[in-house]
Amino acid sequence: MVDREAKRAEGKGIGYDRWAAVHNLKQMAATMSIYEESGFSSPEELEAALAAASAGLHETTGKLKAVESTLREKKDLQKQLLAYIKTKPARDGLRAQKSEKAKRAYREQHESEFIISESAARYFKAQGISKLPASKALQTEIEQLTKEKNALYNEYREKKENVRELQTVKSNIDQILRREPERGKGRDNER
Repeated sequence: MVDREAKRAEGKGIGYDRWAAVHNLKQMAATMSIYEESGFSSPEELEAALAAASAGLHETTGKLKAVESTLREKKDLQKQLLAYIKTKPARDGLRAQKSEKAKRAYREQHESEFIISESAARYFKAQGISKLPASKALQTEIEQLTKEKNALYNEYREKKENVRELQTVKSNIDQILRREPERGKGRDNER
C-alpha cells in the first residue's frame, strides 16, 4: 500500500493522490480476500501463521544448506578421486622402474602427475579416507544429493513466497487497522 501522506509531503500532485487512493483500495480488497480465504479470524492468527511459516522457511533453509555442504564435499572428493585415478599410469610406471636412477629420472619426467597424485593422497588422508570409494557409487550419490537439493530448493521457494505473501497481508492489515479510525474521524468532522 502507498503512504499517501508521505507522497504528498514529497510533492506528489492530486492526480497521484487519487491513483494512490484507488491503488490502496484495491490492495485492501485483495488483502482482505486473501485474509478471509486463508481462514484467519484475527490478526493474532495471522501473526501465528506468519511465525509458523517463517520457522518452516528457516528449517528448510537449514536442510538446504546441509545438503549443499554435503554435495560440495562429495564433488570435491570426486574431483580428487578422478585426479588420483588419472595419475595411476604414472604411479604404475614408477613401480616398473628397476633402478633408483631410473626411478628418479621417471619421477622428474612425470613430476606434474606426481604432484597431482600426492595432493589427492593428502586430501584423502586429511578427510580420513583409507579406502577410496567407487567412482560410480560416488557419482550416484552426487546425483541423489542433487535431486534432493533441487526438491528442497523448490520447497524453499514455495515457503519463501508464502512468507512474503503473509508478511504483505500482515503489513496491509496493520495499515488498514491503523487507518480505519482516521477515516472515521475525518468523516465525523466533515458532517
